[in-house]
Amino acid sequence: MTTRMIWKFTALSLALSAPAFAADWRNDGNFRRKEVKSTEQLEQAQEDRGLALGLRGGYAIPLGSAAGSRSGDNAPMSDAYKGAIPLQVDLGYFFNSNVYLGAYFQYAPVFLPDSALCEGEASCSSSQMRFGLNASYHFRAGEKLMPWLGLGIGYELINTKISAREGDMESIIGVGARGIEFASVQAGADYRINDTFSIGPYVSLAAGVYQTATSSIELKNVPIIGDASESSSESIDNKAVHAWLSGGLRMQVRF
Repeated sequence: MTTRMIWKFTALSLALSAPAFAADWRNDGNFRRKEVKSTEQLEQAQEDRGLALGLRGGYAIPLGSAAGSRSGDNAPMSDAYKGAIPLQVDLGYFFNSNVYLGAYFQYAPVFLPDSALCEGEASCSSSQMRFGLNASYHFRAGEKLMPWLGLGIGYELINTKISAREGDMESIIGVGARGIEFASVQAGADYRINDTFSIGPYVSLAAGVYQTATSSIELKNVPIIGDASESSSESIDNKAVHAWLSGGLRMQVRF
């Protein structure tokens, strides 16, 4: 075989194999483009930016002391309150799949210990309000079960009313306290039902200090006097740290 024939055979082989080579190269290119597109879709699915609305319900128990004393013998919170049912609304924004910042408002009916003041014609009720800011970090973004840790600060108000009636006359005595909630440590896990709705357990330990004590009295239908009311507030001199330990379920909707 001459050199000229060898060159012709080589050229013919290259010509026949070029379409297959080009097809393989295009398939390889398409495969790579599909990989890029899939990665972009996964990243986009894990972004989860946007507003979020949450609802919480559970049970809380008091810890610590509402106020101190000069002798240092502080009465525990459990002497004044047995427990509470916190109902909370959260509204905030996810900056990415992990970081959340928002505001919260909580209302809780509070249970009182048995007392002679609340027997017979008298009745007692108590309630708590809390509001402030929450920040949280969510792990395992995009998966079905996502644990999270949170930290919050806020303000707390708690009030107790004692009502008594005799004939047409009625008296309502109120006592309460309010102060800064300097730390609320939270943890939980969200189970994602779908892309927008999740539900899961949470636990929270909110610590604070009551700074102001409030009192009020309201009289109705008193002979000669008629109706009268008076209220006052004063700073608590001997402050103490108290806390509410709560747990329950949280539902969250993302927009």
